[in-house]
Amino acid sequence: MVNRYYQGLSEFHCYATRVTTGSMRLWVGTLERDMHKPAKARVRLCDGSGRQVRVRPIRHADWERPFPATSQDRFYKSFTFKGLRPGRIYRACFERWRADVKAWEILRSASIRTLPKRLPLSTSRAKPFTIALGSCYWPDQDGGRVGTAYRGLYDHPADPHDSPDLTFLTGDQVYLDVGFDLRSRVPKEVRRRIARDYARHWQGLSDVLTRGATYMLPDDHEWYNGFPDPDPGNPYLWALRDVKVRKAWEQAARQGIVNVQQCPVVEIMAFPGDLSICFADLRSYREPKQGGLMNPKDLKRVLAWANGLTTPGVLVSPQPLIVTGNPHEANLLDYTEDYCRLLAALGSTGHDIVVMSGDVHYGRVVSVKLGARGATLYEVVSSPLSNLTYLNAWFATNRNRLTPKQFPDPRAFSHPRGKQTLSDWKPRTVNHYLNKTRDGSRYAIGHKTSWRQWVYPGTRTREHFLTIAFSRYGDGSGIRMTVKGWLVRDVDLDERRKRILPQRAFRFSRKLT
Repeated sequence: MVNRYYQGLSEFHCYATRVTTGSMRLWVGTLERDMHKPAKARVRLCDGSGRQVRVRPIRHADWERPFPATSQDRFYKSFTFKGLRPGRIYRACFERWRADVKAWEILRSASIRTLPKRLPLSTSRAKPFTIALGSCYWPDQDGGRVGTAYRGLYDHPADPHDSPDLTFLTGDQVYLDVGFDLRSRVPKEVRRRIARDYARHWQGLSDVLTRGATYMLPDDHEWYNGFPDPDPGNPYLWALRDVKVRKAWEQAARQGIVNVQQCPVVEIMAFPGDLSICFADLRSYREPKQGGLMNPKDLKRVLAWANGLTTPGVLVSPQPLIVTGNPHEANLLDYTEDYCRLLAALGSTGHDIVVMSGDVHYGRVVSVKLGARGATLYEVVSSPLSNLTYLNAWFATNRNRLTPKQFPDPRAFSHPRGKQTLSDWKPRTVNHYLNKTRDGSRYAIGHKTSWRQWVYPGTRTREHFLTIAFSRYGDGSGIRMTVKGWLVRDVDLDERRKRILPQRAFRFSRKLT
């Protein structure tokens, strides 16, 4: 094998999001500076046999700028292909016309699978519907490891059931608030740096983005640490004291979230009769000083989804739900009124709930009884894909400390909204699935200490992502969920089959009703 951590790098990107049983939304373009817009381009969509089923021409005038205020000629186009077949693999090819050789040149391609109409049956031969979950990516010192691990599991898994159908990235896909170059007081330079950061991070994530559709939610580092309340003690953020700088920063950050990541505010993905998934951006629209968690109309949509569940539900959030107070950073609990409303809605129907999240720089699965109707809340957390380095690592590393012990937190019960909506609830012990043979949990990602290594000083959670597979029981009794942890930097090299596979950290399986 020529390069153990080969990256399929390209100046151009082609990735999908908003996939349904019959459609997908594609993003094509570049985030690199000083690139010329193709005068004539197209995106071809082919089925599994290579037959062209759709084509979308792109004229020179069609291109848009992801960061309009920057002078560099970054460009993109986003559009939707419709009329596709459910549960099928398609290949999208982003091409430009080369007048010098009179031929089409492929700039980037992606493989995408449309959603099935129903979850597959839980049999030994049927591939379950599988979601890859990750968050927190820092490209420094990654060297292609995330892409290599993901590519191996997607393209050549030892067990075909493990290949992801979708990817959920739940925050901190980019770190816009790291580096002393942030102290510029020139708004134009701030915008350029944010655009440059996106280009750098997207290079490292390119092998992830081209394999299956990717749904992204932003967390604070897509904005700045602690958004919407910047940490006054963080030297990287001192420039935000300038009103013009903060306005330019937040404007460019929002453009990245909307134009590049294509993040939903609230979006529902439903498998009728089986499972319902809700994506909720619980970060971008928070009120300062821990007011509302999101826009009241959007929160109403999330609550309506939870209150109306007739099947198990999945809430995809940029921060965990099973938390206690954090003196260093606001979490969902700090928005106590909306937090209590969300808990009450999730526990209202008696159906099991799965929360998928990231942010906290540890990976684990925990569970707890939810409300008074007998349901169980499972929380699946995956963080980080790649740790911060050097000085930044001192402040960002974390480990699973098996907290909280009880859920909900006493603050929820003492709040007036909690007294009203959680009156029939009581504190429950959180099941951390303790390992009796050694300290820690059976279903958590281990940590690593490297005091002599200045790149990663101290203790850090091993870089990883998780897969969550869903299938339905034939008798209609519920959904089988299987969670597996995959280590990005601990890999197995298969010389005979010319592949690199991430090592599995744990396997967790439960029935959802």
